[in-house]
Amino acid sequence: MLMNTNWVISLLIIIVMSFCWGILGSGYNLVLVDFMLVDSLSYLLIFLTFWVSFLILLASYYVLWERNYYFIFFLLVLVINLFLVLSFSTSNALIFYILFESTLIPIFLIVIGWGYQPERVVASFYLLFYTLFASLPLLLSIFLLYDKFGTLNFFLLSLNRGYLGLTFMIILVLAFLVKLPCYFGHLWLPKAHVEAPVAGSIVLAGVLLKLGGYGLLRVIPLILFDISSYSFFFVGLAIYGGLIASLICVRQTDVKSLIAYSSVAHMALVIVGLFSLSEAGWEGSIIIIIAHGLCSSGLFALVGLVYYRLGSRRMLLVRGSLAVIPLMSMWWFLFSIANMAAPPTPNLAGEIIIFICSVTWHWALALGVGLTSFFGAVYNLYIYSSIQHGVFKVGVSRTYDTDLREHILILFHILPLIMSLAVLVNVLV
Repeated sequence: MLMNTNWVISLLIIIVMSFCWGILGSGYNLVLVDFMLVDSLSYLLIFLTFWVSFLILLASYYVLWERNYYFIFFLLVLVINLFLVLSFSTSNALIFYILFESTLIPIFLIVIGWGYQPERVVASFYLLFYTLFASLPLLLSIFLLYDKFGTLNFFLLSLNRGYLGLTFMIILVLAFLVKLPCYFGHLWLPKAHVEAPVAGSIVLAGVLLKLGGYGLLRVIPLILFDISSYSFFFVGLAIYGGLIASLICVRQTDVKSLIAYSSVAHMALVIVGLFSLSEAGWEGSIIIIIAHGLCSSGLFALVGLVYYRLGSRRMLLVRGSLAVIPLMSMWWFLFSIANMAAPPTPNLAGEIIIFICSVTWHWALALGVGLTSFFGAVYNLYIYSSIQHGVFKVGVSRTYDTDLREHILILFHILPLIMSLAVLVNVLV
């Protein structure tokens, strides 16, 4: 009984913090201390962090029920929450880098400690060394920025109106492209998602990937003159990667791996919006970042519920659940159409804005964005039809229906997703 009480208290603390931030943090654009600044972008991402942390605890009741080192697990979730909130609040580049890298430690421990299979060790090291290898040059570039300008404040650095050079530009954006991730730097993501527990997948998809987009939004103004000459290269790479990742999704047999690759395709659209170097493109990217944080984490929560019942994520083995768990099928349908950017989700608004920005560039870029969105509909229909329809197996027919906690978990994913469009428009416009 004591453990249940502690679990409920942890949930209440996180949700009270999120609501307090939503009310008190609405007066953003105020400097809190010398090295901390909260603007509209930080406000949205900090609120998302609080909310996703609440959903992680709600989805991880099995850790408490199985007494699987639940205290350490909850402590790691709270540490991730702290590092992320501080990362989104700081205006100092060096402090941001330290907090940016500090988030790797708790997620590494979660994957290696509470993962499902022995391969989780390899997956956790992929996650650690891929991101570390790409971000170590970023530390050197931060020192060079301080040597050149005498400050590490993002706002003061953005006042730079000179050229820093191609090499400097690549070093600054590389760490964030891998963290986002961009195609060719994405191999750590499917491995980490497949081997991570439900909480690890939710925090990776919901918040940690957003650090890459947030970092790009902070550093692109510093190298605006340099990147304007090479933005076509990053946009072309993103479209190519988005199309390839979408095609990879269609041939997946593991549900979790499919959703992980779909994140790579969605982040390709984010890169297109960011490197369009237009205000509308940035707003579209921010909308997709927030919407993806709720939609993708909801899909991973659904996969966790399926895996907890059947012990498998293979589409061939979990098909036909529409006849057995109809309420779960309703949630799968809602999140599948949300992930393919159907109305009234903000995903649609973000993709429309980015498509309009791509039209102003070149018709070939608009065609690539359109094909990426089209294949998004293809693999989401594929995942829904493969899981819900067909002849069900013996394991599916003998499973039990969902309980109230699981419905609350999925409901708290879909409600903010539908309601967030008005909030995003109000904050960004």
